[in-house]
Amino acid sequence: MYLLFSLKAPPDLAPLLEEEFYIQPKLSWETEETENEIIFKFYFPFNLKPEDQEVLSWLEKLSARYQELIPEYTLVKKENWEVIWKYHFKPLKVGKRLWVLPTWEEITLQEGEIPIYIDPGQAFGTGHHPTTQLMLVNLEAYVEKICEEESVPRVLDMGCGSGILSIAVAKLCPRASILAVDIDELALETTLKNAEVNQVLENIKILKKITPSESSGFHLILANIGFRELKNLAPLFREILHPQKGILLLSGILKEDLPELEKYYKSLGFRRIKSECLKGWALTSLKLI
Repeated sequence: MYLLFSLKAPPDLAPLLEEEFYIQPKLSWETEETENEIIFKFYFPFNLKPEDQEVLSWLEKLSARYQELIPEYTLVKKENWEVIWKYHFKPLKVGKRLWVLPTWEEITLQEGEIPIYIDPGQAFGTGHHPTTQLMLVNLEAYVEKICEEESVPRVLDMGCGSGILSIAVAKLCPRASILAVDIDELALETTLKNAEVNQVLENIKILKKITPSESSGFHLILANIGFRELKNLAPLFREILHPQKGILLLSGILKEDLPELEKYYKSLGFRRIKSECLKGWALTSLKLI
C-alpha cells in the first residue's frame, strides 16, 4: 500500500506552490489539471520512514498556510502505482525533433525525430512540465549551434532530476561531454538508469557535486531548479562558464520573478540573449559580457 497525499489548488496558486516544492530536494509529485483546479499528488510508502514523515509534515504545514488548499489522504494499492504513472505519462513531442516517451511505450517516429525514453521514478522530469518543455525547445537550438562550433562541447546539467536534459543533449550531439549533477541520490540513480535505457551513458558523467577537475570551461550550462537555487548558484556559474563561448540556460522561474533574477545575473557580468514564458513559468538564456 501507498499513502497518497493530494493538494487541490486554484490554478493561479499552482505556480507559487511549485516554486515551494522545488525547495525540497527529495520531493517528487505528479500534476492533474481540471477546468477549475490543479491537483498535486505525492506518494509515500505506507510504513513511513523518518525522512518520509519529515517531508509529509512539511507538506501539511505548507497546506495550512493557504486557505485555498484542500488536502486529502488516500491509500493506494501497490499495483496501482505503475498504472497511475502509465495513465498520466503519455508520449510528448517537444520542439522540432524531440519525443519524450515512457520506457514502456513505442511510437512510429518520422525521419530525423529523436526519442528520449524516460522512467521518472521518484525524480522530477518527464517533459510535461512547462519548465522542462521550455528547456528542451531551447536546448535543441543551442546544442545544434554549439555542436557545429566545438569538436567536444562540454555541457553541465545542474539538478539533473530524471536525466532528461542530459539525455537530450547526448542524442542531439553524440560528441558532447556531459556532466549531470544532483544532490538527490534518487535523481542520480534515475539518471543512470535512463541514460542506460537510451544508450548514452558513455556520454554522461553522473556526480553528486562538481569536482575541481570538472569545474571550468562549460560551453553550455543547464539549470531547471527554481529561483532561490539559481540565485545561490550564480557566482559558481559565473566562474565555470566558458568566458567567450559559454551559454547559460535557466528555468524553474516564475514569470514574475524573471526580472529580478536577470537583474542579479546582470550585476555579475551576464547579458541576456533571450527570455521566454509558458503557462506562468519563464526561461532565460545568458552569456558573459
